[in-house]
Amino acid sequence: MEKFYRISEAAYLLGICNKTIRRWDALGKIRCSRTQGGHRRISVLEIERILSGIDDTSKTVESGITAIYCRVSSHEQKKKGDLDRQIQFSKEYCAQKQYHVEHIFSDVGSGLNTKRSGLRSMCKLIENKRISRVVLTYSDRLTRFGLDYLDAYFKSHGTKIQIINKDPDCTMQEELVQDLIAIITSFSGKVHGMRSHKNKNKNEDGNIKKFAE
Repeated sequence: MEKFYRISEAAYLLGICNKTIRRWDALGKIRCSRTQGGHRRISVLEIERILSGIDDTSKTVESGITAIYCRVSSHEQKKKGDLDRQIQFSKEYCAQKQYHVEHIFSDVGSGLNTKRSGLRSMCKLIENKRISRVVLTYSDRLTRFGLDYLDAYFKSHGTKIQIINKDPDCTMQEELVQDLIAIITSFSGKVHGMRSHKNKNKNEDGNIKKFAE
């Protein structure tokens, strides 16, 4: 089994600092895998590649590097093992297809949230042309709305989206209801806030007028 190093260990072997590893990762000069917790891991083969002076990062897209992206909406779902089962199912699918999985990204949060850490980390690698394929169990694991835009964005960097299941299951439908409720709640809160602010201004204007009289 291939060995992987933490950032500090890899930095020591390469004779550089931890900050340089992170900068190289952002620039696409070093390939870093991610744990489920989002921590970087560098393989021994990647260490050897850099020490030998070989630069083949520009060929990553053509080499068929696959990333798995999984998401659940709540920590309760994660505790039930939904996220782990999603990851395991994706791994088995990739193994059957003989895909080389180098990155596994996961998030706990709404499909409407565009600031998910796993999603952002994956997008950075895609921008650096270090992922050729993103595998999803369902399309809404990546985003609740606007999949076509993300698909076009990924393709512009040489990455394609592959969805295992085309039809949503009951869990996905339940999550959609939760997301819609969240939208309505957020909208109602903003409207209520605007009304409160308007009433506050009216009261302040009335008090000023009375004081002037």
